[in-house]
Amino acid sequence: MKYRHWIAAALTLASATMTTVSFGADGTSVIKESEHRIKSSTEKTVYKMDLIDAEGKTTQSRDIELYYKKQGGVESTLFKFTAPPVVQGTGLLIVDEAKPVNDIWMYLPATRRIRRIAGAEKSNWFMGTEFTHEDFEDYKSNAYSFQLDKEGEACGAEQQCFVITATASAAAEKDASGYSRKVYWIERETMYPVRIDYYDKAGAQAKRLDVRKLVKVGNYWRPQVYEMRNLANGRMTRLTALSREVDSSLDDHFVSQRYLRAE
Repeated sequence: MKYRHWIAAALTLASATMTTVSFGADGTSVIKESEHRIKSSTEKTVYKMDLIDAEGKTTQSRDIELYYKKQGGVESTLFKFTAPPVVQGTGLLIVDEAKPVNDIWMYLPATRRIRRIAGAEKSNWFMGTEFTHEDFEDYKSNAYSFQLDKEGEACGAEQQCFVITATASAAAEKDASGYSRKVYWIERETMYPVRIDYYDKAGAQAKRLDVRKLVKVGNYWRPQVYEMRNLANGRMTRLTALSREVDSSLDDHFVSQRYLRAE
């Protein structure tokens, strides 16, 4: 899952209402512009992950690292838990080569084996969180069609969003995904998706992702907080960024299967 933030509140909010969209006013164009604006060449982020029950109580806190690298048309993202010991060393690697379905591998220290996540398995829950494996993927613009529903929908105190519905267009992605559609709320000023609504195969909204506290990191907006809420059971998983580096030197090792299984 890659993210952005905002500062300079008064100036930013004032300019947001005056922003002129220079790209085509259709869903695909908005998504492409968002990708262009928010994707760095590399990223390393350290997160605190909190598992929160329906009563708002934190049941477990974890530390997790994200590594991301884009090169030669391939985007690789690796997540690795570093604490507590019960999950330490567990990791997930997503390799996006613009195929209809991404290659996803998972490593569990208990088995000391890397297992490929095949097909519909990517809709499985990830390590007791409210995220599934596919929630860490990006827009996957090669496998989805995008419909622009609204251009100036309120999505904050004074912010406005493009509201775009994404529906799988590739047959393989349609079969593999656990969702019938996803609705992105893309903030006009930053072009960052500040909210995502996930709808199950029956068409009911199943989850909602909110990002909070957008700040500028280098040339990119990133959120400090991600909150994925399961609307069926009321549980939530919160990711809070503790440190972040973008467009810095990142060795290929950190997005490799070799590092995935390193303990």
